[in-house]
Amino acid sequence: MTKKIYYLNTAFESVSEYNLALLVQKYSIAFLFHSPTGQNIYAFDSISQLKPGEQNENQFTAVAKWQNYLFSKLEPLNAQILPQIVGSFSFTSGQQNSEIWESLTNGFFFLPKFLVIVEKKNFTLVTCSFTKNTIIQESTAFLRLLGTVDTKKKPYSNLITKTEELAVTKWKDAVAETTKLIKETNLKKVVLARSLKVEFIHEFKVHTLWKKLKDTQPNTYRILLKQNTSLFISATPERLAKFSANQFETVALAGTIKRGDTLSEDAELGKKLITDPKNRGEQQFVVNTISEILKKTGLIVNHPQNPILLKNKNVQHLYTPITGMGFYNLFSLLGELHPTPALGGLPKADALKQINKVEPFIRGLFGAPVGHISFDNSGELAVGIRSGILKANKAFLFAGAGIVAGSIPENEVKETRMKFQPILQVLEGVSHSEK
Repeated sequence: MTKKIYYLNTAFESVSEYNLALLVQKYSIAFLFHSPTGQNIYAFDSISQLKPGEQNENQFTAVAKWQNYLFSKLEPLNAQILPQIVGSFSFTSGQQNSEIWESLTNGFFFLPKFLVIVEKKNFTLVTCSFTKNTIIQESTAFLRLLGTVDTKKKPYSNLITKTEELAVTKWKDAVAETTKLIKETNLKKVVLARSLKVEFIHEFKVHTLWKKLKDTQPNTYRILLKQNTSLFISATPERLAKFSANQFETVALAGTIKRGDTLSEDAELGKKLITDPKNRGEQQFVVNTISEILKKTGLIVNHPQNPILLKNKNVQHLYTPITGMGFYNLFSLLGELHPTPALGGLPKADALKQINKVEPFIRGLFGAPVGHISFDNSGELAVGIRSGILKANKAFLFAGAGIVAGSIPENEVKETRMKFQPILQVLEGVSHSEK
């Protein structure tokens, strides 16, 4: 690419964010990202793309180089707000292309042609173009398209015809083998994941899924990444990082128990989780490891001494916010941090080796950092758990469990079955108006 990339800011009156989601059907490439505390991002079409896990180098280094190259081409046209790159890394680099993940196997980032940023009820369109003379017309045409999306109520129903938990026996054997290995070696924890296949009567309507994701999964990151016929969705409770100059925020999230049917039962279950030695020990692994990584980078680290309960609709977790202050190299730190012990294990290299040996599928974007990064290196990345990949009338959902010395295979099956529920509830019994 030798051309300049011009970018333009256009503030516009607030619209229903559902109208923005409706635009997904108009583009082959799109990305939606709702943060519980930060910006909401809507990105459409592409100026430049990168599959970070396919490069012949560390995927975080590859994205850093690509971002720097794009930055050298940027030229503002009366614009104060920078463009952003959006998308997802892969869980690990160099994964063999998977029939399930296809072109998303090794991650996918793009520089959007049209980026809508919603923050504190302010709506800003950032338009990128190779053509200076037409960028205003392109921006105007996008806003006109947004104003003409069909929001009429239309009956829609898509019911599940089949569910299948894949390779359960093999996965239970992998848990038993891993538990034995932890007892006999220096391994402390390995996160093993499994998958659930779901089939439906019809293909999915993306904007209807997004509405149900928003309605049924409050207080989570809600994420949708579309590339051609592949659609990745996530309702993850876990932040990998929120970052800006001299500040890096992350979390230690581990330990899981279901929500109660009554307030008293919910409180009792939360107490059981927060006093359980196995879960507290697992979560403390994560706190200690993340803190050490940030300290080695030179950051001043702060976090509460004890975890709190993070309550989502279906499950509750042990949660500790961690903040690092000082100078850091963003992509180097992300590379050190991912995967955290909550998604990989301890020690990291040994845990990843065991995952590659015994896990019965390719992770693709499951557990990968997914989000948006501005050219001033501010932004936010979530961890792509509570997630699935959708194609035509099929979906593959993913869930993992932290395996430690005291793990019991049947209990881990039950835990992962519980973690399938957020996305399964989004997908099943979709029978309502599209609006």
